[in-house]
Amino acid sequence: MNASLILPLLMCFAGALVAAAYGWPVLNWRVSLVWASRVVALAPVVAFAFLLDIASAVMADKPVVFSIAWLPTLGLNASLYFDGLSALFALLITGMGVIVVIYAGYYFSDDRSAWRFLTYLMLFMTAMLGVVMAGDVITLFVFWEATSITSYLLIAYKTTDDAARRGALKALLITGGGGIALLLGLLLVSGIAGGADFATILNGGEALRQSALYPAMVLLLALGAFTKSAQTPFHVWLPQAMTAPTPASAYLHSATMVKAGIYLLARLNPALGTTTLWFWVLTIAGLTTMLVGAYQGLKQNDLKALLAYSTISQLGVLMLLIGEETDIASKALVIGILAHALYKSALFLIVGIIDHETGTRDLRRLGGLVRHFPILFVLTGIAALSMAGLPPLFGFLAKETLLATAIRMEVGPIVDVLFPAAAVIAGALLLAQAGTLVFNTFLGQPRDPSLHPHKPALGLRISPAIPVFLSLAIGLLPEPEPLAQLLASAASASFGDKVKVSLAIWTGINVPLLLSLVAISIGTVIFLNRSRVRAWMQNFATGWSLDRAYTRVMQLIDRAANLITRVQTGYIRHYLFIMLIGLGVMIVWFRAFPSIRAPVSNLSLGDGTTLLRVFALLVTVAAAALTIFIRRDFLAILGLSASGLGVALLMILEPAPDVALVQIVVDILSTLVIVLLLTRLPAALRLRSSNLPLRSRRSGAVRDALISLGAAVVVAAIVLTALTSRPRQSAVTPYYEQNAKPLTGATDIVGAIVVDFRGFDTLIEITVFGLAGLGVYTLLRYASRKAGDVERADPRRRDKLRTLGIGGARTSSFMQLLAHVTLPLSLIVAATHMMYGHDQPGDGFTAGVIVSLAVGLCYVVFGYEETKRRLPWVKSGYLIGAGVLLAIVNASLGALHGGAFLAPIDFGERWGLSLPQGFHLSTAFLFEMAICLSVLGSASYIIDTLGHPKDHDVESDQQLQEIAALEKQVVVMLDDRGVEVT
Repeated sequence: MNASLILPLLMCFAGALVAAAYGWPVLNWRVSLVWASRVVALAPVVAFAFLLDIASAVMADKPVVFSIAWLPTLGLNASLYFDGLSALFALLITGMGVIVVIYAGYYFSDDRSAWRFLTYLMLFMTAMLGVVMAGDVITLFVFWEATSITSYLLIAYKTTDDAARRGALKALLITGGGGIALLLGLLLVSGIAGGADFATILNGGEALRQSALYPAMVLLLALGAFTKSAQTPFHVWLPQAMTAPTPASAYLHSATMVKAGIYLLARLNPALGTTTLWFWVLTIAGLTTMLVGAYQGLKQNDLKALLAYSTISQLGVLMLLIGEETDIASKALVIGILAHALYKSALFLIVGIIDHETGTRDLRRLGGLVRHFPILFVLTGIAALSMAGLPPLFGFLAKETLLATAIRMEVGPIVDVLFPAAAVIAGALLLAQAGTLVFNTFLGQPRDPSLHPHKPALGLRISPAIPVFLSLAIGLLPEPEPLAQLLASAASASFGDKVKVSLAIWTGINVPLLLSLVAISIGTVIFLNRSRVRAWMQNFATGWSLDRAYTRVMQLIDRAANLITRVQTGYIRHYLFIMLIGLGVMIVWFRAFPSIRAPVSNLSLGDGTTLLRVFALLVTVAAAALTIFIRRDFLAILGLSASGLGVALLMILEPAPDVALVQIVVDILSTLVIVLLLTRLPAALRLRSSNLPLRSRRSGAVRDALISLGAAVVVAAIVLTALTSRPRQSAVTPYYEQNAKPLTGATDIVGAIVVDFRGFDTLIEITVFGLAGLGVYTLLRYASRKAGDVERADPRRRDKLRTLGIGGARTSSFMQLLAHVTLPLSLIVAATHMMYGHDQPGDGFTAGVIVSLAVGLCYVVFGYEETKRRLPWVKSGYLIGAGVLLAIVNASLGALHGGAFLAPIDFGERWGLSLPQGFHLSTAFLFEMAICLSVLGSASYIIDTLGHPKDHDVESDQQLQEIAALEKQVVVMLDDRGVEVT
């Protein structure tokens, strides 16, 4: 049963894959988004049912724990922890997820690209499930950051909307900044508790509270939770995030993301709570947030903004309750979490329907919608009553338990009066907000006659009806025992002791009921005078807000960045000069020069390879010199390539065959990329650079000579120091020599290091390499559009280009034959490198580069159009994604088989397969394949971008005349500046 805990996560992730598959044109145009959303919704349905089954088991018994070895040597595991608190949040995440996914299908029914939204939504659901089911702080933090990234994608779904992008960035910066503080706090907690898993941390509460670092832990963890759960002053991101599509707002900001901080502190409360610092930090933040949200919400004209601020107020209530060390506070916490999720999700979904059918959310334009949406009016009224805390709705019970907590604090006479008074004021303002939402939207006369509401689809109306019905049923029907047990289990996990939860609405006439009547009375008065109250609020303190403070901080950061970048001149020679000066200073500072005066007896001149070494050095130096003095850019590129090959020859003579092989293939690929880059440059620029060689004045020549001499001395010092210190005793080489074969099965130590010992580094590197290719594609395509370059769209011209090579040049039949033969040969060589790279020089990286070279040759020989036709399988994005995904899945296989993450497994040996001599069907081979795919995808992205034809590829005679005139202007300009032109 424990291992099955991972199934809900896998189901939600599978839902994301299904949603992404809907982006395939064959499905996209044949299956409606409504049906696609129903299929995707099956994933959270199954996850919900499975979690419900587990929840029934953990209510009475101990938590269910599942652990997979992650980094065994450090004692770190990837684990899951499921108890009553996890069950409450996990059921909310999946249950509300089903409703929102189906709702999104109707909401985006006319948007063929909405598969992206469903994909992001399911990925976010997976991340949130990971947060609430994580069994250790490392796993929790990984999923925590995943929620920040996926929520950014959801908020910025409307990529052309500036407000959406700004809101998403603000949310990412604030929550991401808090995530850094959270990581530090979690590391402190795990270090002091003696383990990263929650079982150890919860049992080590006494050690944590007595630690000298306890204040730092509390403040860091609180900062991370406050930013995520929109506590003042970090709440400014939440209203701006309302630019997200309504399904995202309903899901992220009612039941999931904004509750992540609440969950974290509730989870750690038994270990870190019961102290004065914990009480005041959480109580002050919660109380302030509760009042700020209630006040700010009443003056909003945007319905989603009104709901956003009411959410902020409720989050303040929940934060305040965590700080109280009473069982009634824990009861109020879990009831408040459930009640808020039900009524707030319903209200967000209803506002989405109003916006979808009327085209506006502005209260100043709405009114009289009851004539068009009578059922929606009833649903809104019920949900608003629950938000206002009126009987017989579930929200009334949440408010009653809050007031019961407020009157039992017993902190001091002033505080004992202040807290109940603040709760009453916040309740009154929320009641006025709820009344304003209902009356100003549905009742009265229409304020904007230009609005023509449409009848919403049945699926849109059913979605909010479900949480409304549940909120009403919990209040009206006899107390549901299973729900009470679930809430009691969650409250006990948060409190650290047994808590009894009763869901009875009527408990008699008592102080909380009287305070509730006071809040209702004050709220009614405010509501009846809402026009004047709202007008006064909107005119009060208009010159200051926390949002403006955030804007000011970002402006200061931009100014600091501009100030720092002002030292950058844009000239590479200046940067090289500064780096060389710094390097020289470091050499002198660390007294590296004395070692240079040591005898060079270790350098053998009688070795048979000496002449080859000298030859390689001469080739390297001569080729490098050619790149400086030669006029033709293409010949200079060949000289640069020859210099790199000379370095590769030196590596072979070391011997370092693996490094030499990488140097060779990368050098050739770099040459190909630079050649393609030349084709992107206008002929005017290339002609000017080749026909106008400049010679600086004597002072400039002396300066350049001194810099070159200094660079030579610095590099010579480093090289001689390295050479004269040989041989030296390596601290790591003996370990690899002794353990490479026994632990990984590899006879090639370099291969074992790349895919086994440092496999996690390689996983990150191929991800970065893929992002680099995507970055080149994005930057160059954006720059091309900005410069006015237009892709050739004339079909006749495309047909003509199919007979030409890159840049419109004709290629010989021999070159075409060579390109035809090279590609299949490269695939064979690449397969060989992947199959035997664990024992011989070569690996997935060289395999990917070799295939990329063959693809690049096709671009050069056949041109862009013909290559795209001949090689339709070269889909760069898919290759990168497949490579990274395969690497992650492959790395997880070791953990799933009881080992560790990236642990080697030889499938051929396990399954008794008969394989070619020296080939092992293992995780190492799969990793090599993943590396090859990622490298091929990134390199092909770069090649495809640089090989794309542009309108300036072939200049007309008129353009050449303009170039000549431009040359004359350049000569005159340089002459005026005192630069001699030859």
